[in-house]
Amino acid sequence: MLHAALSAIEQELAMLNQLDAATGDGDHGTAILAAMKAASSASQKDGSLKETLEKIGWDIMSNTSGSTSALLGSFFIGMAGAVPAENLDCKQTAGLFEAGLVNMQTSSKANVGDKTSMDALVPAIEAMSALKEQTTSLADLFAAASDAAQKGADSTKDLAAKFGRARNLGERSRGHLDAGAVSTALIYKAYAETAKKQG
Repeated sequence: MLHAALSAIEQELAMLNQLDAATGDGDHGTAILAAMKAASSASQKDGSLKETLEKIGWDIMSNTSGSTSALLGSFFIGMAGAVPAENLDCKQTAGLFEAGLVNMQTSSKANVGDKTSMDALVPAIEAMSALKEQTTSLADLFAAASDAAQKGADSTKDLAAKFGRARNLGERSRGHLDAGAVSTALIYKAYAETAKKQG
């Protein structure tokens, strides 16, 4: 999943930086690409699921800089702290993502409606939570997350930014998609496509 997500971000690097340039520093694509490269590399190391998730989180934060890496790193570390077993069912998988979000939210006050990555991430994980008791299919679980993330990302076009440099634009930030939300949707789409391929 992480390898697929890295590939998706690589393909859309220019688009993500262009989106960010409209309201921010213009470097979100570069930042999320560095974070996903660190995550993909760390995922290939030997270790238990908990150890791997911890390494992913710390490598993201130590090998890259900025708020993107700090938040994404805290997400994976939160996931690591909730690992119940090496082989997970849908309910347990959703539980890891829920724990990741909880830990990430200790570092960020942003929420849905603030024109950030949370506009895609929170709906994605809420969709997983809503479905976790009803399915045994990881493909279905991640498909629901991907759909919700995409809708959330699309919604940011009509929002005014409340965080980051974009908030300085106030109402002028409306009419632009949030780069962080778009990259989050790309990542969850890659997760969903991978889960579908693996059955």
